[in-house]
Amino acid sequence: MPRPVLVVFVALLLSMLPGVSHAEAPGVVGTAGNLIREVEPRADGIRHMDTKAMITALKALDANTYVYPLAGGYDHWEDLRNEFLPAAADAGIDVWVMVYAPSQSAVSRPHGHDYVKWSSELATLSKSHPNLIGWTVDDYGFDLRTFTPAYVKQMRDAAKAINSSFKFIPTVYYSQFTAAFIAEQAPLLDGVIFPFRDEPVRDTSWTWSLSYQVKDLAKRLPGTDIYLMPYAHPLSRTALKPTVSYVEAITKKALEHVRAGELTGVLQYKLPYMSRDPGWTRPTTDNLARTGNGRLSFVVEADTVTMAGMSCGATQKVQLTPGATNRTVSFWHRANRGTGSPAGYHMKQLLLNGRVVWERDVAADPYTWQKATIDLTAKLAGATSATLQWRLYERKGVGNYSVDVRVDDIVTTGLTLSDPGVENAVTWTAGLARQGGPVHCSAQVYHQNYGADLGARIAKLYAAG
Repeated sequence: MPRPVLVVFVALLLSMLPGVSHAEAPGVVGTAGNLIREVEPRADGIRHMDTKAMITALKALDANTYVYPLAGGYDHWEDLRNEFLPAAADAGIDVWVMVYAPSQSAVSRPHGHDYVKWSSELATLSKSHPNLIGWTVDDYGFDLRTFTPAYVKQMRDAAKAINSSFKFIPTVYYSQFTAAFIAEQAPLLDGVIFPFRDEPVRDTSWTWSLSYQVKDLAKRLPGTDIYLMPYAHPLSRTALKPTVSYVEAITKKALEHVRAGELTGVLQYKLPYMSRDPGWTRPTTDNLARTGNGRLSFVVEADTVTMAGMSCGATQKVQLTPGATNRTVSFWHRANRGTGSPAGYHMKQLLLNGRVVWERDVAADPYTWQKATIDLTAKLAGATSATLQWRLYERKGVGNYSVDVRVDDIVTTGLTLSDPGVENAVTWTAGLARQGGPVHCSAQVYHQNYGADLGARIAKLYAAG
């Protein structure tokens, strides 16, 4: 039997054995940031990185890659070299190093903003620690005056002269992939980390633009490794923190793109992977539902330009109870605006079969929960089913007028809909629709045990590949 046929035959037999996984390799899967220090200081007075605990938690996450941030004292660098890299190698975990850009408040030590030095020193370190695969500069795309093509070539040459396989994979946002960047920078890079934040909108609740952006970058960056970075940690200057269901949905979709060859991996941004992480739990003040843990949320972010007619809505099909003589819907609504806010811009609406049946300006009520009850009996005469949509609608455009509208505790008479308390985000997700721009909406379900609940779901996705 020819050798290639024999290899295929043996592989086929192995795949049929009980207990042998049939899942494809997941590519790079892991998380970035969130160094955890030991509880007690050592003899030198420093609370060093808790390497043992971190490795245990990363293995529980089923991560094969960790991005180690160098921000803070010189002990970060020493702990990386002397403790973390060897322990990660024993655990089968690859390591990338994150160095901070000049525009950031954090400074990476010991080499600061000398990125040629960083390149050569990290490449040298990778020779004795082969699981040190590469490095990234955070917020790289904001500092292109520093990272000119000529300077990046110096960085690249310094590393490749020492270890030709050592990778430089900077962090670049979607809007920063201009034609000039792709022409001048991409040939000098070994890949890019792409943090997803729904540009040109800025949020961590809307997921639908992900596939478009991934496919667009895959087309424009042929042959370049692209690693998606979901925000598992709050994104600055946004109204909503990422939820468990949001990060899970982004990760699930990203892994589909990995399998399709459009991404090389997924690296969470600061996923809280162990209980000593400050983000492991969420304060009860984060729960903005009226009752329970969930609510619908309709948002326009600060410093965001909208135009009249833009909207975002959450739609559900409802079933009509046969023989019912009254058909009503009631719900509670609240906006983080009050009667002192400008009127005539943001409108809360309820639509029946695409027609507005209730409307309220966000500035019409005080900053408290309000109840609305709408009689639909006459409008549903002779019908057997219908759709209801809660919507935020822009009556007039704004330039900087943020708002977060909440809807909760829906009660119906003579008709039924799924999850009226908004406790299961998946129930509502398929019915979300954004029209025309940066008004976004979502089902926001609070998880007090955010790290544990999210980690369990991500570990399952990572294990499945």
